[in-house]
Amino acid sequence: MDSTSNLCRAAAGDSVAFARVVKAEQARVFGFLGRMGLDAVTSEDIAQEAFLRVWRSAKSFDPRLGAASTWILTIARNLALGHLGAAARRRENFDEDEVLQAPCGAPRPDAVLEEKQRRARLAAALERLAPTERSLLAASYDEGLDLAAIAHLEGCSPGAAKLRLHRARLKLKQILETDDG
Repeated sequence: MDSTSNLCRAAAGDSVAFARVVKAEQARVFGFLGRMGLDAVTSEDIAQEAFLRVWRSAKSFDPRLGAASTWILTIARNLALGHLGAAARRRENFDEDEVLQAPCGAPRPDAVLEEKQRRARLAAALERLAPTERSLLAASYDEGLDLAAIAHLEGCSPGAAKLRLHRARLKLKQILETDDG
């Protein structure tokens, strides 16, 4: 049974169906929040709050408007945007010991360092984007959502979602190119 069917059953008070929704969607929600730039602890807190809200408002879910997964991601996204607007984010520090103690068969330390630097550069560039722009990029690239689903998630038309996504890509590209020069 899919999440949409289970969510409809949960709306009628079926806690077992709701547990199936959580099990099916929790990794996606947690991953989406992480890609929005939230640390693991904050992502867990927001994901938990999102699922509480899903349970409380399951009766308002309308499967004709979109999939349950998109509705759940919308709730999580809105909570994350609220958090990002209200609190400063923690930054992860580079851990030299992690690179120096690579086990046999692992990538070379210089390759690990290069990848960490590339990821750090991308993360720093993403931090310079507005939370809504990060959300668009995460929905498109990390979640693989199509424009219709992104539009539903963002609360706009597919044309507007396409334009916003294009602008977010351009802005990210400009930031990365500026940092290179």
